Amino acid sequence: MNYRTVLLASAAVMFATAASAKDITNPFYLPEQGKVLSDTSIETQRINVKHGEGNVYKGLYANEEITYGISDNLSVFGSIGNYFDGKRVSNQEFNNDHNFDYTIGGKYNMQAGNWLAQVGASYYTYNPKSWYGHRDNDSRWFKELAAEVKLGYDLCNGWTPYTSFTATSVIDQANRPMNYSWFGGVHKSADKYSFDAGIRYDFNTDGDKHLVRDFYAMNNSNTNMWYAQAEANYFVKENVALGIYGDYYLGGSYNDDIDYDYTAGLQAKVLF
Repeated sequence: MNYRTVLLASAAVMFATAASAKDITNPFYLPEQGKVLSDTSIETQRINVKHGEGNVYKGLYANEEITYGISDNLSVFGSIGNYFDGKRVSNQEFNNDHNFDYTIGGKYNMQAGNWLAQVGASYYTYNPKSWYGHRDNDSRWFKELAAEVKLGYDLCNGWTPYTSFTATSVIDQANRPMNYSWFGGVHKSADKYSFDAGIRYDFNTDGDKHLVRDFYAMNNSNTNMWYAQAEANYFVKENVALGIYGDYYLGGSYNDDIDYDYTAGLQAKVLF
């Protein structure tokens, strides 16, 4: 084998390796068959309202989500999260520091040329008696179903504009309003980093205190809230990414009440 052949073969191997590299932070990424993706996050939330006493809401939430690839395009996932109750990180509305919630679901990817699509469904639950105590609390397990559709276009240069639509509904309750969330944005990936940014619009047409922030006041009319949302990740290795993320309230139904509302968090994604 001559020197030129060796160079061509080496280039082919390098290209194949680069082409096969997967961006585990991509919004359409699902682990291949038999692979496991761990997504660990911790976030803080602040809401400052303009009127009334005790007008700052603060919260600290940690979550661990595990996604398993059943096939290259189909994955199942499960997560467990916890709301902390410490004085410095919350308003201490909970019964203790062990306020767990749980989610299970599945996602399926489809592709036609450069067009990308993903559909998913999930089930979310928590026990109000564990969160808030048994005294004067007859609430059963809170249960919610969600469905999501995502559509994007791979520009083949690291840029992927995409949009998603999510619908959620409480079950096992007489009043079952539908809450909706639309997001439009773009994902950018490179060798060592990735960025994701866009606008999120949360709304419903039923009037529901659980519209967006479960801790906010009752609103019996149609509601809508606009958020700027973004994240940035650094690839420690091809299969390990560390990132920051957050959102910020831009406007909507609560303009007369909210001074500011934001979430900021840290995350680590590891592919096994």
